[in-house]
Amino acid sequence: MSSKTGKGEAGSAAPSAWSLPFPGLKGGSEAGFDSLLEANAKAAEIWLESWTKLADESAGFLSKRWQQDLDLMEQILACKSPLELLQLQSTFLQKTLVDYMNETGKLADMETDAGVAEVEALDEGAKAARKPGPVKPTQ
Repeated sequence: MSSKTGKGEAGSAAPSAWSLPFPGLKGGSEAGFDSLLEANAKAAEIWLESWTKLADESAGFLSKRWQQDLDLMEQILACKSPLELLQLQSTFLQKTLVDYMNETGKLADMETDAGVAEVEALDEGAKAARKPGPVKPTQ
């Protein structure tokens, strides 16, 4: 089947795959499809930005935690008694747990915000694709 003429091999008037109408899309298939493509591109951009932000946040958090781990080693070496060591370890563990819980919540919030923005972008594209518009003639 030729995509330019839309005619089948025997010369019949079979529609081209690119000119088939998508029911419910504005102005035939082309205008609505363009709206959906734009929405997908916007959602992909939001997704990439969100992963960049998540990676930056994670790297920053790990860098801080590693520095705290190194500081702990120095503090352990300076301990004068087993009781002081036990107190140091207990304090460090409590702070570590709180830090990881807070970071987990922060990352979850960031991803939730990005997910909502992605869905909103896709929803806007779907709504734009369904709005009535001028019907373009198929060729």
